[in-house]
Order: sequence, then structure tokens, then C-alpha cells
Amino acid sequence: MLYLGRMKIDAPESLSARTRWPGHLPAAALVAIAALAACGTSSRTGADSTAVRGSTSTTTTPSSAGGEPAAATPTLVVYKTPTCGCCKGWVKEMESAGFKVEVHDLDDLTSIKHAAGVPDDLQACHTARIGGYVVEGHVPAADIRRLLAERPDVAGIATPGMPMGSPGMEGAYKDHYDVMTFDGSGRSTVFASH
Repeated sequence: MLYLGRMKIDAPESLSARTRWPGHLPAAALVAIAALAACGTSSRTGADSTAVRGSTSTTTTPSSAGGEPAAATPTLVVYKTPTCGCCKGWVKEMESAGFKVEVHDLDDLTSIKHAAGVPDDLQACHTARIGGYVVEGHVPAADIRRLLAERPDVAGIATPGMPMGSPGMEGAYKDHYDVMTFDGSGRSTVFASH
């Protein structure tokens, strides 16, 4: 019996440990379980770019090669739980990609995700806002830049869940995953595949 947050995962007793956990899976499963447990308090809801009562926030400004602040890209405002390691990894990836990042650590993200209109099936462990759009989960920096350049008529983009190999979720293997658009009416389409 294995507990993942509030979810109980039951494996048949007739299976041996070897058949339940093939090859590379034990280490990968432990990494995923640890990441999900750290992010387990983030419920499903939306984000806004205003300060949230009870949150702690930090802002970092990347520099160009000449030591000047990076170009006028809007600030990426991120809402995450304080203990989520993969969220911290994603923030570092965004900073490395040249985004100015403002982080708000909250114990519960339910109201943030709800306000942002993130559909339940597209939710992940952190929610961000940038340039009038919502960015949910482990979306690559290139997809955020494309979103800002193309300005589609959507509420935002999302990488549902926590796919291995996505920014902040690097590991022993890489899952195929899609970045999805979503709008206020519940429609979603594939924005990018990785």
C-alpha cells in the first residue's frame, strides 16, 4: 500500500516487488512521489498578478551580458507552495531563460487557480501570470515566449500534471507531453508537443 498525498495506491499482493517496479522505475517513482508530496497542498484554481495576503514573495531580475536589466519582457508572477522543489526548479529555468520572476509562496493555491480559470484537467503544481495570460505548470520558456509573441485569443497555456523531463522535472527519463491552450469556455487545444 502506498499513499500519495491523500490518494491511496493499492498494488495486488500477488505481484512481487520486481514485477511492480521494473528497471528504472523505483528511483523515478521516488522522485515523482517526493515532488507530488511537496506540491500536494496546491489545490486546483487560478492566479492573478496582485499580491496575495499571507504570501511571501521574492523577485529576481535577470541581467543581460552587459550587466543591464533584461529587455522589457513582462514580469512572470508565479504562485507556488513553499516546499515544492520542482516549482523552484521551474522558476530557476525561467530566470535562466531571461524572465524577470516574482514568486509568491502560498500554502494553498485553490483560489489562485480558480480565479485564473484553469480547468481541472489541465492543473499542475504552480500557476503563473504574464502579459495578461495564465501559465499553468511546467511550461517551457520557449512556449511562453511564443505565447507572448503570437498573442492568441486564449486565457492561457498549461502543461498538465508534472511530466518528467519538463522544465523543473528533469530526471532519468523524459515523458512526451503537450502544452495546451485553454479559454474561458472550457475549450483547449494543443499549443506545443515535447
